Amino acid sequence: MAEENILIEQTDTAEQQVRSAETIAYPRSESVDEVLADSKSVTLVIPTYNERDNVEPIIDRCLTALSEHAVEIVIVDDDSPDETWRIAREAYTNDDRVRVIRRTEESGLGTAVLRGFSEASYEFCAVIDADLQHPPEKLPELLDAFEEGTDVVIGSRHIDGGGIEGWSRFRRVVSAGATSAARLGVPEARGISDPMSGFFAVRQDILAEAELNPKGYKILLEVLAKCDPDGVAEVPYVFTERERGESNLTHDEYVKFAEHVAMLGMSSRELERFVEPERATRALEFGAVGGIGVVVNTLVFMAGRGIGSHYLLAATAAFVAAVHWNFLGNWLITFDQPENGLLGKYLRFNLVSVAGFLIYTGLLAVAIQGLGTPDLIANLAAIGGSSLWNFLGAEKFAFLPNT
Repeated sequence: MAEENILIEQTDTAEQQVRSAETIAYPRSESVDEVLADSKSVTLVIPTYNERDNVEPIIDRCLTALSEHAVEIVIVDDDSPDETWRIAREAYTNDDRVRVIRRTEESGLGTAVLRGFSEASYEFCAVIDADLQHPPEKLPELLDAFEEGTDVVIGSRHIDGGGIEGWSRFRRVVSAGATSAARLGVPEARGISDPMSGFFAVRQDILAEAELNPKGYKILLEVLAKCDPDGVAEVPYVFTERERGESNLTHDEYVKFAEHVAMLGMSSRELERFVEPERATRALEFGAVGGIGVVVNTLVFMAGRGIGSHYLLAATAAFVAAVHWNFLGNWLITFDQPENGLLGKYLRFNLVSVAGFLIYTGLLAVAIQGLGTPDLIANLAAIGGSSLWNFLGAEKFAFLPNT
């Protein structure tokens, strides 16, 4: 029987390929068919990027582990330069339980998992990493943990029977800090031992009722915060170090995680009625970068004065140093490293900053000389007014996309 087994997404229509393949019917005995009919059916989503050495082992182990379940495996690959998508496509062309989606228009683990969810046709959806750090053999236990009223089952490293192998003390501290931040920021994560897990399963029907918009790689937090699960269960597993390939976790993912927690926290507390969570998070990041910029300004000013520079010269040097710090910090963090027109963004940011400085000095003069406001209050008010200008100017003028 002919069936579309492989889906490849490409922006370049000249390279777009949708391949059909003859699928092989795998004969099963009647007893096996009866077992499959009574078992839970699962769509297993495996996001990949540069996992050519791991993709076949992870698929084989998952198929073996779930041999008593009706299963489909959806590989969602972010156009890996090492052609992970091609390796998977060629190896499983004749197995209709495996589909490969190659994405070129977007990337990121969270959105890859969502794409896999959207392709699901079975009762449960499960997520597992391709790097073999999650044990596929635990998948049946995740499915068995679903009972009446259980909507999410999480593979946990932090309950009896679970653990982590091969992590440095630094990585353990970072993970513990991230877990604490998740519990503090997202009320739905409290009471869960491992809300940072990337190994979990969920009923498909609760996914259909939620508007998911993950930012970064912790899709489980999104599910907990927005899908309103009736019950959550946890199954222990031991997290191991990857045997092949390199980690795809970068500093950008840590930044996105912090942004994600902040936005989910606002949504969970229904603050989105008053403020757009994404924009509010961007303003917080802008403020944090600017706060460090104040320290940079002060240090450079004091250093200039310490070597005998005129206060105006020291102030100018301090202003220039702070502006450059603020541009770099906001380019890296607040506006997610926009690639287009870097020089134009730099020049526009400097114009905004100069105007902000003039606004600051103008507000300060009006407050002190015109209104007789105490210096400290006048300075805080001037900083607030100029900071608002700087944020709006950066957002609406300096860092406009595609400029």
